[in-house]
Amino acid sequence: MEQHHHFTTLLLHISALLLLTISPLFATAIGINYGQIANNLPSPQQAVPLVKSTGANKLKLYDANPTVLKAFANTGIAFTLGIGNEYLTKLQDPSAAENWIQCNVKPYLPATKITSIAIGNEVLTSNDTSLSGYLLPAMENIHSALVKFNLDQKITVTTAHSLSVMATSYPPSSGTFRSDLNGVMSPVLDFLVKTCSPFLINAYPFFAFERNPKDESLDFVLFQPNAGVVDSDNNLRYDNMLLR
Repeated sequence: MEQHHHFTTLLLHISALLLLTISPLFATAIGINYGQIANNLPSPQQAVPLVKSTGANKLKLYDANPTVLKAFANTGIAFTLGIGNEYLTKLQDPSAAENWIQCNVKPYLPATKITSIAIGNEVLTSNDTSLSGYLLPAMENIHSALVKFNLDQKITVTTAHSLSVMATSYPPSSGTFRSDLNGVMSPVLDFLVKTCSPFLINAYPFFAFERNPKDESLDFVLFQPNAGVVDSDNNLRYDNMLLR
């Protein structure tokens, strides 16, 4: 019963994260966010078997919690580490970026599998518009630090966006970014392509269903068998809302 309670609690505090890899293959993968702001969460040690039981092999932390990283050592589960928006200004200094890698990444390798670093969260749509100009330099400095420590071929650098960076998202073939973000989005995309890093977007399908339950199937939202949705422009079929 205790195990079930912890499992339920953990699932209530993880959400789907869509990783759209910008590469010639345009590959996709699904992982989960490991949330740590809640009451009565299982310890990282208890979370390990719970995460394994879901079949997940990718986790995203919003920080670089050392207890979590140590707990998941030798599990083969791949981590994306988060660096909060509050660090963007500090990371304008290359030495600060090197220090972050030295303190938060190197001590846990290779036992803990760290494959990506997400700098900032939904920066381009943040209420603090001053942060946008700090994003790309912070990403570049962290990447340069990885190069210095010969980790750039193993660890990518990216940032997680809100769905609101999209001007149009449906149908998928008509998807476009907001024109007012072009000045900051284009250089970020160029960086991701140059470094073969993933494009991350925070997607919450159930909330979309909650706002528009009449036009969306619950099975389509919850990854259950359904008729799917076909993009009329290219006839591609989408089996769930997260992929769409």
